[in-house]
Amino acid sequence: MESGDPPELLSCDDCDTLAVGTGPVTCCGATMTPTASVDAVAEPELDDLLRDVFEMSDTELEVCLCVMEGGTMTVNELADRIDRDRSVVARHLNHLAALGVVEKRRRLIEDGGHVYVYRPVEPEVVRRRLTAAFGTWVRGATERLAALRREKVASVADVDGDPAWTLFRDDG
Repeated sequence: MESGDPPELLSCDDCDTLAVGTGPVTCCGATMTPTASVDAVAEPELDDLLRDVFEMSDTELEVCLCVMEGGTMTVNELADRIDRDRSVVARHLNHLAALGVVEKRRRLIEDGGHVYVYRPVEPEVVRRRLTAAFGTWVRGATERLAALRREKVASVADVDGDPAWTLFRDDG
């Protein structure tokens, strides 16, 4: 793959291990193969990823874009700019800082006290951080699917000779 190409989801033909990569990845002594797309599953839209993976609402995306475009700001400055309640903006900024999308810094005030300012992070750094966070999400999702396979599927399996599908049939 050329530099800049998106990573692919790869699978080991021997042990079903999954990997994400942009070049040759090996497992069990062989190069892993790209997984086939499943037509029944739609490609995710950006807003789906932001909401489902990163727990970003439309308002939080608005806050993020405002900081990215407007530069360093305090909570009050940003709340005034986008006409949102200060507490809502502060909550979103703290979440964005935890994701690594904005940087939170404490600024001392001359008259005493301090205020937090939020500044944008370079787009390439944001991309790397969101990719790492996505990897964490994928790892958790994969663990949940593995647990489903082990526990749930086994509990539905036909162990007594009665077909399990009749449990879901509607006779009405």
